[in-house]
Amino acid sequence: MSYSSNFMPKSDLYIGVLSGTSADSIDALLVDFSNSIEVIDRFSKKIPKAVKNKIFELVLNKKITKYAKRQTELDDILGELIGKSVNQLIKRTKIDKQMVKAIGSHGQTIKHSSSRKNPFSLQIGNPELVRKLTGIKVVYGFRQSDIANGGMGAPLTPAFHNEYMSQAKVNRAIVNIGGITNVTLLPAKGKVLGWDIGPGNCLIDQAMKNITNGKKQFDNKGFLAKKGNPHVLKNTIKKFLNESYFKRPIPKSQTVENYDLRKFKFDPLEIKKLKDEDLISGLTEITFQSILRDLKKYCNKKYEIYFCGGGTKNNYLMDRFNELHIENLQFFKTSDLGIDPLDVEAMTFAWLAKKRLEKQKIKLTSVTGSKPCLMGEVIN
Repeated sequence: MSYSSNFMPKSDLYIGVLSGTSADSIDALLVDFSNSIEVIDRFSKKIPKAVKNKIFELVLNKKITKYAKRQTELDDILGELIGKSVNQLIKRTKIDKQMVKAIGSHGQTIKHSSSRKNPFSLQIGNPELVRKLTGIKVVYGFRQSDIANGGMGAPLTPAFHNEYMSQAKVNRAIVNIGGITNVTLLPAKGKVLGWDIGPGNCLIDQAMKNITNGKKQFDNKGFLAKKGNPHVLKNTIKKFLNESYFKRPIPKSQTVENYDLRKFKFDPLEIKKLKDEDLISGLTEITFQSILRDLKKYCNKKYEIYFCGGGTKNNYLMDRFNELHIENLQFFKTSDLGIDPLDVEAMTFAWLAKKRLEKQKIKLTSVTGSKPCLMGEVIN
């Protein structure tokens, strides 16, 4: 796909870029907002294994020698990866980069706390370096803006979901399965709600890495989970889903740093007879049951459920939902709405960058608790 400023129709181009909680890749998306919303092109750059390991050292460990130094080093490494990914995206499209109004750069979350008293959120991916490498305006610090205005800093995607996926006469829920699973309720009548359900892919990914000695980073298409028997971990699953977070009222937010497989509490009798495939199947069952429980609890009318995020590539997990027969719930992917399930988050940050440049406030009061605010800082 190739565009030049000589013949490009009137456009409203923004780039959204992020690394999700699974830290698998840098995902960059070029979006045109001039006529509703159109993805011009996308580019994904795999994060080198050594860098990913360093990220999770910061995410999962609170006590690391010279933590600040490592954080600064990774901030620049991620900033360079993000900048180069954006440049590669632009090179693919052969577009004049001056036509891109801004980059919405989320970065890589390494710490997040939704504490009502002292919420905070920390991302790496030096935005100054992204600006220097690309020559394009950068909007960043979205979560910090939400927190500064009384919010928890997450989730932010409900604002985008409401803008582009709501329907006046239909109740919808958007379920994003990334490292963490979050959900947005878009009732035909009533306020938008959004919260983090619990672990999405994060526990599964950690387990796959452990049992394959780092050779595999995720359960491809849910192949291993399908081979296993989740009921081997029946008591473990039941105990996990009774932990305090799941009992907290919504809205609430969570982070992968709270789901460290090394500290996971397995039933001692169950772990004695545990096969690798049963472990993966059991952890996938946690994701499935936690999502289903919240959908049953909060979607008490007829709802269309749309899945997005990396978890949609787990065929076994998706089949678990499609095999259900629940009268008031119908299951789809956001592709049924014309939006690729893997594009939703990057698209959100492109849109948030657009809103910031246009000085339009983002309303997430019923989701994070923040007052309407201009979201993000701008590096011109």
